[in-house]
Order: sequence, then C-alpha cells, then structure tokens
Amino acid sequence: MLEPPGEHRRRSGKSPAPAYRQDPDAGPSPAGRRSRRGRARWPWAAAGLVLMVLCLVGGCVAVVAGIANEGGEDADREVAVSYEVEGTAGEVSITYLDHDLGMARETAAGLPWRRDVLIESFGTMVSLIAVNDGDGGEVTCRILIGGRLVSEQTSTGPYASAGCSGAAGGE
Repeated sequence: MLEPPGEHRRRSGKSPAPAYRQDPDAGPSPAGRRSRRGRARWPWAAAGLVLMVLCLVGGCVAVVAGIANEGGEDADREVAVSYEVEGTAGEVSITYLDHDLGMARETAAGLPWRRDVLIESFGTMVSLIAVNDGDGGEVTCRILIGGRLVSEQTSTGPYASAGCSGAAGGE
C-alpha cells in the first residue's frame, strides 16, 4: 500500500518521536519575550532605558549648571577694551560702545585714533564702526580685549565703513 507523501507510520503503530526534545516546564517560547525560566525581559529593558535617560538628563543639567556658575563668578569683573582706528583717510566718523554700554560717537576724528574703556559686564558685546569721509582712503578698525585681538576689518573708498564686534570677556 502506498502512503501519501509526508505521512509515515511505523510498523509498530506508534507515532514517530520528535527530532528534538522540549523542556516540558518551559512551554511555548515566543522569540525574545520570555527567558528560560519563564520571566518577562521587558521590565528590565524598560528600567535600563529609564536609567539611561536619567543619566543623560542629569549630565546635561550638571554641564549647564557648571557653565552658569562659571559665568556668575566673572559677571562683576571689569574687562579692558581698546578700540583702535587707523588708515589713510583724512577724517572718519567713529561710533563705539562706551563704559556704560551706551553708544558714543566722534565725528571728524583724525587718525590714528584710540580709546581704552573698562566694561563691567562679562560677555557683553562690544562694537566699533568707522566710516570714511567723502575723500575716501583706507580705514581699519580693531578691537582688543585684555590686549588680545578680537576683531579687525579694513575698508577702502569714499564713505566706506569698517565694522568690528566681539564679546567682552569671551575667550
């Protein structure tokens, strides 16, 4: 007698033994959901994820607090700012931020020109603009903070302007 494909009977009448042995206590094991002992793994994965997020947030808060504290220590110190303008122009109009961070202006200034100002606010922007007269020529502006060059620009021509800016106390 011919048997259909896939079916096989032993002569003894018993069904064939499975090719592998399964742990009778484990029950069915969907991939990745339960361990050998039958406990769920997802609570541990969720706890690990929450712990990583807390560490990341805590690290960011520590960095921001450190920066804010560092800035707070230097907020009251005075910073020496030197404004310089030089060039070949006959006369220039100069605008800059003075010691109380108000705009100061000098018209028909001769070159070279220099002002030394003490700024009391750490991290405040400083600015200098020099504009040629109608005769033209070259004009260069320069800002030095604590003797260190922060900004420099040169322009040429009638009514040409050179503008410089930087942060007072910034590194």
